[in-house]
Amino acid sequence: MKRRAIATSLVLLAACSSGSGENPLQSGEECIRDNPLQACEDSGSGGSGGGSGGGSSASGNVPDDLAGTLAKFSFASDMDSVTVTINGLDSGSADAVYARNDALTSALGLDGYVAYSLQEDPLDRFFMALGAASEDGSVAAAAVGSGGQFDAQYQGGIYARDGSYDPPGAGEDQLVTYAGDYAALTNLGTRDGAELLDPGTLPDDYDEFDLPGQPAMIRGVIFLNVSFVDNEVNGQIFNRDIIDPRDTDVSQRLNPVTLELSEIDSNGEFFGAASNAAGSSPTITGSYGGIFGGTDAAYVAGLTNLSWDAEGVLGASGGTAEEVGMFVLTQCGKPGSVAALCP
Repeated sequence: MKRRAIATSLVLLAACSSGSGENPLQSGEECIRDNPLQACEDSGSGGSGGGSGGGSSASGNVPDDLAGTLAKFSFASDMDSVTVTINGLDSGSADAVYARNDALTSALGLDGYVAYSLQEDPLDRFFMALGAASEDGSVAAAAVGSGGQFDAQYQGGIYARDGSYDPPGAGEDQLVTYAGDYAALTNLGTRDGAELLDPGTLPDDYDEFDLPGQPAMIRGVIFLNVSFVDNEVNGQIFNRDIIDPRDTDVSQRLNPVTLELSEIDSNGEFFGAASNAAGSSPTITGSYGGIFGGTDAAYVAGLTNLSWDAEGVLGASGGTAEEVGMFVLTQCGKPGSVAALCP
């Protein structure tokens, strides 16, 4: 008998990314909700979401490029768990409950952003989620990713809104800024992750068994400039730090991301291209999108799906990093906005 040796280097796996025909915001509860932020209409219990459940609902039509393999999600009212269904094996049940992971939440270090995890057995795949909701419960977003195992990895995200789109009206401030924190998961992971269950001692003939890995998180700052006159949005993600899953005190700075100009549609949603900032390296390709919510569009929630060269990042020897990110931001000048970032 001997303990299976675990590689100390970080490895890259291709992330599975296929759209789902299911309603991506449907609950696994007895009552069916179109939106995880709404209460169950027939229960009167307040549901498991963060919103009030009143008024009209517009859940958001998350593009396949951003939704990836995430099929369903809903937060517990206290944000201590998230119920997730992905197009992959995250649990023996149809809906898997990821519990708040205090160690990973602390390592992420972003106010209001919570990290969740699930690993049912030391030999089972390790899953993570990052989520946040606005102070008024009108918008929320979540990014979900698995550690690598059996040459596959699962990633995706969802944003949602409770209520209708309410942009600033004529005569109000229609040129506004949103600024705040950004969080992401990557397919850059390790079998030496600090939160993985210990597989213990495996038999000699288990040498080739592919043990699960833990994905690396990214934290950063995101800034959006928005015109509700022209119905356009653009911005940047900067101060992007990738956190080593082996020792969460270790991080490495990554280059900024440019969020190219995109159109806001009649439902208050947007979808556009993302790239590396001029003159920065490595090249970044991908997309971003989101949805505005709250009175006078006080909040915005959204996602990213980015690809970039991982050479030299946390010791990786090469390959393409796949990053799925999320953000929930408050409009500058509104209560709860980040004063240090807002002009």
